[in-house]
Amino acid sequence: MDNSAVQSQGSISSISTSNQTFDPHSNAGSTSNPPEFVNHGLLLWNQTRQQWIGNQKSQNRTQVQEPRISWNATYESLLGTNKPLPQPIPLAEMVDFLVDVWEQEGLYD
Repeated sequence: MDNSAVQSQGSISSISTSNQTFDPHSNAGSTSNPPEFVNHGLLLWNQTRQQWIGNQKSQNRTQVQEPRISWNATYESLLGTNKPLPQPIPLAEMVDFLVDVWEQEGLYD
């Protein structure tokens, strides 16, 4: 066995013994449970995400919105120019529109 393997094994055993704590009120040689792991990065991420998405519970998600794309819109009328659309179109509605157009043109199976 080379020296690096021996050093690795030695450092692992020293790490595992350094996590053991002595409790004078318990049996000699036993260890207490380490404190529960807290993922601070996950907590911060969830907090930041809540700020980003806002309070979704206050909004009524079941409210049906009228489609923003006209039923007679064509690909050319909607996307044929580089002018911005007059209002944002939800992604799901745009995907449905494009799939319908592609199916009509035989481009989507």
